[in-house]
Amino acid sequence: MRGVPMRYYENIEKTSENRLPQRNYYIPQGKSEYTLLNGTWRFKYYNRDVDVESNITEWDSIPVPSCWQILGYDNPNYTNVNYPYPCDPPYVPDENPCGVYERDFTVEKKWGRVYFVLEGVSSCAKVAVNGKYVGFTQGSHLQAEFDITDYVTEGENKIRVDVLKWCVGSYLEDQDFFRFNGIFRDCYILQRPENHINNIRIDAFTDTISVKCDKEADITVLDADGNVLGESITNECDFVIENPVLWNAENPYLYTVKLCAEGEEITQKIGIRTIEISSDYELLINGVSVKLHGVNHHDTSKFRGWCQTDEELLADLKLMKKLNINCVRTSHYPPTPKFLDMCDELGFYVILETDIETHGFVRRHADVSYGYDVNSADWLCQKPEWKQEHVERMQRAALLNINHSSIIMWSTGNESGHGVNHMAMIKWLSGFSFSVFFQVLQNLFF
Repeated sequence: MRGVPMRYYENIEKTSENRLPQRNYYIPQGKSEYTLLNGTWRFKYYNRDVDVESNITEWDSIPVPSCWQILGYDNPNYTNVNYPYPCDPPYVPDENPCGVYERDFTVEKKWGRVYFVLEGVSSCAKVAVNGKYVGFTQGSHLQAEFDITDYVTEGENKIRVDVLKWCVGSYLEDQDFFRFNGIFRDCYILQRPENHINNIRIDAFTDTISVKCDKEADITVLDADGNVLGESITNECDFVIENPVLWNAENPYLYTVKLCAEGEEITQKIGIRTIEISSDYELLINGVSVKLHGVNHHDTSKFRGWCQTDEELLADLKLMKKLNINCVRTSHYPPTPKFLDMCDELGFYVILETDIETHGFVRRHADVSYGYDVNSADWLCQKPEWKQEHVERMQRAALLNINHSSIIMWSTGNESGHGVNHMAMIKWLSGFSFSVFFQVLQNLFF
């Protein structure tokens, strides 16, 4: 390990600052205001982060979401096993490129809590509003949300996001794909009531839809035709459904749960289904033996890199349906939540993988094969200082996506060996998820 000072983005024990705890995915409606920031941003690319100016006077422009390599900045590259830089954790190259994004947005009236959400940014993003530092985040394919209430004013505001090519978290993102950077998924502003709902947990099995949230709400359950099946004002309740229609890949029937509080309305779709393993080791969905015909799905557009349009995502899934594919593994990271909405609605079984792969630590043996020498202390899955980040990435993936009926398994990562940090992830999952299975998918080469 080099005897040089550690930069803030090389500290594995602090991979964010002021990022809010992960909540499940939804876009609130009603009183709440949603301002999508997709579109043209001011942009300045620097070959080295140390050269970034605090006051930039000459800008290019760039579409958001996008990947900057696709648009002519930096050199695009692909690598499978090896890291694209010397493997010396937690350090990354001194010449670390940085893309600076900036745009204006308007808050016509400031009446509640104001949040900035990044659904995907690679690899490390530092956020400032009106010239004041807000915080930073890592975890490229995981959502990051910041409370910017104290930084915005009524009228025009300016947001700036400095995006680094590499950070310590990049050691956990050695997926076999084209290496891209930038704000590559939706980003937006939410203004919500002061005492809004934060987390919602919905479980549906046999004939019951169970709803829990952290604030009292007016909760309504409706069938697929919009008929009201039950109502309650509470923060925790069970709705027993008469003659329930069960969800599966062939018949993806979804009920609707609406939660209203403080003038805000949140809608979640949910399917009723059970998952078991039989005495003969069959996967049973609603008591019926199911064979999975699956594929891996990378978010890949020939025109936009990691940034797929809704139409491209839907086209992928419709082609899978045409080919009698019923299962998708989100290799090797959580997808945009829109993709999981589509899986719920079209009927796919999903193996949800968190944003972890450390393939570059494999050892090459004399027979030229690769091996996972995970008993070595070099492997990140064995290092105690990397435990928090392993577990947090699993928590962020699960908490964001728990209400999707399509998810039947969780994966703690791809081609990352199997060590004590994976066991810590599994331990957390086993206490968190009781309606879906969790599974370690390790040493996979498909």
